[in-house]
Amino acid sequence: KTNTKFENIAGMDDLKTEMMKVVEVLKKPEEYKSKGIRQIKGIILEGNPGNGKTLFAKALAGETDVNFIATKGADFQSAMMSMGANKIKMLFRKARKHKPCIIFIDEFDGIGERRNYAGTGVDKENNRIITAMLNEMDGFDTSDGIIVIAATNSYNSLDPALIRPGRFDLKYTVSNPDFNTRIKLIDLYTKEKTLSEDLDKKKMAESFENLSSASIEAILNEAAMISMIENKDKITVENIIVAAKKTNSNINLRKLTK
Repeated sequence: KTNTKFENIAGMDDLKTEMMKVVEVLKKPEEYKSKGIRQIKGIILEGNPGNGKTLFAKALAGETDVNFIATKGADFQSAMMSMGANKIKMLFRKARKHKPCIIFIDEFDGIGERRNYAGTGVDKENNRIITAMLNEMDGFDTSDGIIVIAATNSYNSLDPALIRPGRFDLKYTVSNPDFNTRIKLIDLYTKEKTLSEDLDKKKMAESFENLSSASIEAILNEAAMISMIENKDKITVENIIVAAKKTNSNINLRKLTK
């Protein structure tokens, strides 16, 4: 169990609304089936690193109160031929024993990259893994109570046969946070911190445009650390500027200090 729900995710309200539609079908499969609506087999979560794709997958499992099996692409890579394909089969065998459940595969491009027929051992093994994945996803229907969620930073590199509708029906983009989400993230990450009077949250949110959720958290954490080292009881504008440089985050200084 993930003990995570959508209420644990700051902002991203439009994406939550979209995913709640999936939740309703998972919760009431018979009701939707009677209306000719089937449960989806798979969801792709794509977007830049650090924006909570894993958190969204956990929240979906938490909202539906089903089992959650988490893996990542690297778990299926092996120096031994056919081992990766066998691991895929073992994963789905486990899912069937614990259904209803969500299988979550992070770093999906690590196993789902477009097939290459160059003939090298690595290419052949990757092709076997994809073939095993295709067979497993075609081998269960929506009444089996299994849904696959895959997260990737590189959607365009995935094999077209793998991500077509009927296998992965939906694709959601977990993008960098918008202004309102950035405000909520700042509230969340400064909940136990004190900001100086010259540090305006709205200006901070504007200066953090185009940053990931993880980058915003790292800046605020580092700024608090700098403030503590300097024996100050409040985080200042200067602390934010220094923290952004130390975390290699590109913030808009003009919007922060205007």
